[in-house]
Amino acid sequence: MIPAIKKAKILTYRLYDAAFEIDLSKVEEKIKKETKRFRIKRKPFSKAFEFTNPPVSFQLQTLEKELNGKRFNINIHVRAYDYGVLSIILEIPVFDMDFRDFERLAFALQNNDEIEDECRNQLRQAIEILGDSLIGYNLSLFEEDYTIFFIESLDPETSIEELFQHYDMAKLLLYEDKPLSEKVRDEITALTFSYYKNDCTVLSWDSALVIEPSGEPEIADILEFAHAQLLELRYYDHIVDKELVSLYDSISAKGTPSFWKIRKYETLAAKVMRTITELTDITEKIDNSLKVTEDVHYAKIYMAALRLFRVKEWDAVIRRKLDIATRVYDMLYRDIATKRTELLELTIVILIVIEIILFIF
Repeated sequence: MIPAIKKAKILTYRLYDAAFEIDLSKVEEKIKKETKRFRIKRKPFSKAFEFTNPPVSFQLQTLEKELNGKRFNINIHVRAYDYGVLSIILEIPVFDMDFRDFERLAFALQNNDEIEDECRNQLRQAIEILGDSLIGYNLSLFEEDYTIFFIESLDPETSIEELFQHYDMAKLLLYEDKPLSEKVRDEITALTFSYYKNDCTVLSWDSALVIEPSGEPEIADILEFAHAQLLELRYYDHIVDKELVSLYDSISAKGTPSFWKIRKYETLAAKVMRTITELTDITEKIDNSLKVTEDVHYAKIYMAALRLFRVKEWDAVIRRKLDIATRVYDMLYRDIATKRTELLELTIVILIVIEIILFIF
């Protein structure tokens, strides 16, 4: 028999690239006591992570909305990351609901225009509240969305193994109403993690299932952190592409290096090096925002999320492109040095010729 859901919540995330940087200390000053820094409380897992500058979260107002024929009070949370990401979290509490109705509620939230509009509306409010905490404000078109089904208790209490025998979690994670093949179920539940007999985390690309009797939100927060890193790397991959195109266009426009173009090429080389330095600093900041020090339960979930979201692959792509830009800079620098040497040699020859002429006449 499938148990009922006694207490749960659906966490709908929308992450936006909003600024070059966010001054988190200033955010805390503006919001004061209402802010919280992200930290892991559970001692067996907390020592596995080191945060350079933990993100700051605060709550906006609670909304009441009708979803799937029922009224829900939706809690709105905002989390700010120092590298410019703002996360809008819609928390929908659920009580005393069977899994079938829980699925219907999840389906109602999927591709819901009202939810998208509400997230955008809450984003505008958050930006207005944060004000000058947003350094280099520039809301880009890049965003990420994710949903976490967070279950705290079942009725009756059931072990994870027994629950999986009676209920197909893959249907919920894929928003599918029809029975799925065994192969698909195996693929979706491949990234499943449990620490105790009654807790579980199942990861998929668009959503995750977290069964956590303690109610502690750390696993959900870790998954959000991984998505924030993914979003920023996607954005800066786009920026690197634009800079490379601009660099190639500038080189083509200036033509072959010559004596008369040394100053122009020096300016271009300086711009290239400045761009490489800035983008390298940013990617290093994203990479070092959270370091894993031990291979414990939470760390395994976080590293699996990074692999699933291909965060390391995006990082590697950006670094390869920055290497290309570095080689272009080296080429420009060598051309400039060569032309300077030729100009110096020509100047010396001219001076020698002038001395000979003066000596003769």
